[in-house]
Order: sequence, then C-alpha cells, then structure tokens
Amino acid sequence: ETGMTMPRDNELKCWPEAFAAIRAGLKLAELRWNDRDFKADDTVTLREFIPSEADGPWMHPTGRYTGEFERRRIRHVANVGRWAAGYVLLSLEVLS
Repeated sequence: ETGMTMPRDNELKCWPEAFAAIRAGLKLAELRWNDRDFKADDTVTLREFIPSEADGPWMHPTGRYTGEFERRRIRHVANVGRWAAGYVLLSLEVLS
C-alpha cells in the first residue's frame, strides 16, 4: 500500500443564495463542518436546496432539492478550527 487515497465525491446541500454565487463563479470557497474528512482533490457536488420556512440557519433543513447542481474540485482544505471549531474552509475550482 502506498498510503495514497483515491479522491472522493461528496454530495452537499447548498442553499439558493450560495448556489447562485457558486454557479456565477463569484464564490470560490465553502465553509463546511468537517464531518467527511475533506481532502484536496476530492470533488463536491453542490445540490441546490430550498429550506423550508420553518428552518433556522443552524437546523437540519426539511425543504426540497431543485434538481440543479454544480461540481467542483477541492484545491485546498484550510483548518479554521482555531476560529470555528470543527469547520474547514474548502477552496474550490471548476472542473474542466
């Protein structure tokens, strides 16, 4: 074994405002809870998700997917746990 791991694809919910900025190429990073052990060269499939009106910003959404998605490659994973425990900042690039 070489110790190398194969890149993985991670499917993530993405609320409409953030999704629109990602699709437009304006938002190039994602602050995410690191529950998936994100690594550089993994990909993310960001699926546009409309939360229900009852959902607060930190609650698990019970809304619906729109069917729209964007795929990106993780170029860098910054551990921001010093400022936001358990979170990482993912630098994203468009897949060619």
